[in-house]
Amino acid sequence: MTELPAELLADALVAAGEAPALAVPPLPERLPAHAVLRYAIDDELVDVYRRVMRVMWFEHQAFGLRLRPEQVADRLRERYGREFDREWLEQRLSTLVGWGALERDHDAGLASSATDWRRNRWVYDISAAGQFTERLLAQLDELGEQYGRLEGDRLPAILDALRRLVTELDAEPPDGTALRTLLEHVFSQVAHLHEAALPFMRELGALIRSPERVDEQEFEARKGALLEHLQGFREDRRRWSADVLDTIDAVQDAGGVGRLVEAIVDAEEFVAMPGGASVVVQRARRTAELAERWDGVRAWFVGEGGSGSALKALDDHVVGAIRALLGIAERLIERSSQRVDRVRVLLALAGRAAAAPSGEPVAWVRGALAIRSPRHVGAPEADPGQVVDRGRTPWRDAPPAPVVTFLRRPGAAAPGRGRGTRVADLTDGRRRVLEARARERAELDELLRRFAARGTVRLSTLSDVDEREFTHLLRWIGRAYEAPAGSDGTRRAQSIDGRSAIVLRAPPDPLRERTILRAPHGRLDLPDYAIEVRARCA
Repeated sequence: MTELPAELLADALVAAGEAPALAVPPLPERLPAHAVLRYAIDDELVDVYRRVMRVMWFEHQAFGLRLRPEQVADRLRERYGREFDREWLEQRLSTLVGWGALERDHDAGLASSATDWRRNRWVYDISAAGQFTERLLAQLDELGEQYGRLEGDRLPAILDALRRLVTELDAEPPDGTALRTLLEHVFSQVAHLHEAALPFMRELGALIRSPERVDEQEFEARKGALLEHLQGFREDRRRWSADVLDTIDAVQDAGGVGRLVEAIVDAEEFVAMPGGASVVVQRARRTAELAERWDGVRAWFVGEGGSGSALKALDDHVVGAIRALLGIAERLIERSSQRVDRVRVLLALAGRAAAAPSGEPVAWVRGALAIRSPRHVGAPEADPGQVVDRGRTPWRDAPPAPVVTFLRRPGAAAPGRGRGTRVADLTDGRRRVLEARARERAELDELLRRFAARGTVRLSTLSDVDEREFTHLLRWIGRAYEAPAGSDGTRRAQSIDGRSAIVLRAPPDPLRERTILRAPHGRLDLPDYAIEVRARCA
């Protein structure tokens, strides 16, 4: 009896409306070499190959026809002013065909006889792989000219798309096509936000690490706009991030990412080509792709595996950049206000030394900077018995003295070196710190569970709290007041570590509706807030 292949049997069961007993495992990922990239990395002829490919790419974009070698030479001459021998160019075109970057067909259009028709004459066009490679190389060429920015204004668009995702997921049945459009919009907005922030923070970091290269006038003219841009991103994050995190949790609560991905995959059409992957395999790959991309978006905002989120890390970098820029501005102010500017003094000294007579610049610099002798050069004490007439023997007649000219020699100590300080063993201290952190984390987890079970509570119902609860309550209220109030006066925020969401509502009359929190170390009179604290979805 002939046994059907596993993939064919699975497809038959799906077509019959029955789930296959065993899911077909996805095919192993193929990562072959691509010869089409060789024209961009050939050290000797990359200049020629890239110009030929760029000409072919532009011709394809202009919906042009296939080109003969002489037409390619004309395009190269017109665009780059380069002349190439026809036979030599044909060899290069054939090489590109062999690499898969170009395609060619036999050219019989100019044949006037049977002999001409039999000649190897070709017309060339860029291949699909060549088109993709040219698009990639164009993007790589533009990387050096890209200037990033912190696009905090994308957060409202992300929030709107996520809210519409939640609304669509609550429908029965959800529209997979609409979900795919909304999810792709979220992916696109997060990708633009991430990709624009990277070059901006990289350039800003280079500026902060090398403040000596800052031009004072240029910095003074641009620091206001730069600080305003950084502060604007922080304001956008503070205003929108809590709502974005709540909506991401709402997507998880509305059936989870499994329901979202399943609806999208069900709405898409898959076709099994002969010799290719089956429909089951294609669906499995698409499901894994969407789930992985959603996990990436969630990790960018919420964090993953106990690590902080990329959005929180970006905000921390922005805070550090603001402080560094203010420090640079302060140093520039001090430099201009002090009567002695060390930078200008050193530049003046360098100018004088450059104009000094031959043989004197070194002495001038040593005298100005009080340089006596190199501290990394030493000499062992000489034995008086080795000197014939101590104090009277000329230097040129004295025996050569060994001079130690190295900074460090492994296994041996330099002359005059004392005993080094013993390295302290910090193992116990490190262990105590880790234990303290684990204990604090466990206490916070327990506290979050207790508050999450209560839901929204009034502070008046918490008349007596312990020191731990009192400390965290004050922190949560403080974090909530860092966020702007909504139209109904509600403030939404997240804890510093991003593990909890905070919703705070003030009473209608905060001056009259008040309560007293009693803790072992004192009492606190404050408005009778309604507070809700819940842990983020894991």
